[in-house]
Amino acid sequence: MAARVPTEGKGLRLQWEKTSVTKGVRLRLTSATDVREETRIQVRTARSGKSIGEFDIRYAVYMQPYELLVPDELVPDIMQEGVVLHQSHGQKPFYVFTAGTTSQSAPAAYLPHLLLPGSGPASDAWKDRLLSLESLQTFGWMHGCNLDGIHELSKNSRRAREVLQAHLAMYFGKQDLVYANLNNQKTTNQVNGVESLLPFAILAQSQPNHPLLKLAIDFSSSHVDARGVIADGQGNRPIKTEECYTVSYPLAVMARLLNQPELAALSISTLKARVERLDREETIYQRTLEQGEPQYPNWGRGVVWYLLGLAKTLHHLPEDEQTRLLRAVFRSAVTRVLARQQPNGLWYCFTDQPDTGFETSGSAGIAAALAYGHRYGLLPDRVLPHIERTRRGLQPYLTPDGYLTGTAQANKGGPALQTGGYRVISPYTLGFLAHFMK
Repeated sequence: MAARVPTEGKGLRLQWEKTSVTKGVRLRLTSATDVREETRIQVRTARSGKSIGEFDIRYAVYMQPYELLVPDELVPDIMQEGVVLHQSHGQKPFYVFTAGTTSQSAPAAYLPHLLLPGSGPASDAWKDRLLSLESLQTFGWMHGCNLDGIHELSKNSRRAREVLQAHLAMYFGKQDLVYANLNNQKTTNQVNGVESLLPFAILAQSQPNHPLLKLAIDFSSSHVDARGVIADGQGNRPIKTEECYTVSYPLAVMARLLNQPELAALSISTLKARVERLDREETIYQRTLEQGEPQYPNWGRGVVWYLLGLAKTLHHLPEDEQTRLLRAVFRSAVTRVLARQQPNGLWYCFTDQPDTGFETSGSAGIAAALAYGHRYGLLPDRVLPHIERTRRGLQPYLTPDGYLTGTAQANKGGPALQTGGYRVISPYTLGFLAHFMK
């Protein structure tokens, strides 16, 4: 269930049971829709009208938590009165998840609640959060990141195996694939673009005979050009580092498990197209057109898709002349990226631009690629201290209930949103943590 935050009138009222805690309380809301604009939500005490603060919500993503630190002196007031919410900025309606009386209610962590302070950084709480339905994300690359992380944990954990099956059943448990895409549209038995192929990599590794794998194979066949390169659109198509992870990796997995070498060929040609167009000397670009100049140089999350895609894809492909060359490309890219790691173990949002600030999704994703590459013999032991530095550097960014803060918002608001220092909680980052924090 969801409720709209009103722009006028009495507002949306929230109440909860009283607690003795008086300091460090955070009010948590979770977006129940995808909103491609900037929104502000005013929060006041329900009876006395005292201002608690304002949620600064920019380009909200479906199932994205937001939190507001409650001033300590006002904690008794909100415990006594509750709060009311009003949308004060933005033209589009903003919805939050609310509790329902059926099994269709959103997970508890996505319902409005007060988050009470813990005793320190939540070093292990991230795993409890990931290994639950409270890490569900929009179907596609976001949920794919968490599925991938749960799958890594499932290799040594019965609990993780059970949670993985519960997650997969949310989308693949019936005869049809039904989901809401990134534009809030219901989608049935269709792959909504190249970034939505990632979950099929985990489905194939968990249930290699699942009939819905055919959707991914058919999509790939219908989006390949004469060179064997897969991309969205027609004509002058976009080429992005995302596809290293969301296309080449699933194809490599399915090629191996389904014994379809033609999928391996598509995986390699799609990967090589990104290497040739986006990896240039000291710069890894995130995107370009097939006939165009590359853009988003050294964007941290773009670097993640490149490195993680290379590592995951190469592990599932047989070694030959082509993959040996790609392994060398991977090691070279890692060397250049490691040179930009900062003393605190993190990377900047744009890894060569200090003024863009530290950013946790890029840092966690790079560490995930390093850990996976080392685990499967693609990288030497020298990467291990770098991984440990990142693990320590991320600890202060973990909330008491295990979410990772400090993430640059999804890339819907253009370069200004990425370079301006705005940071959010993005639950898909939990999937990165599973690779190196277990």
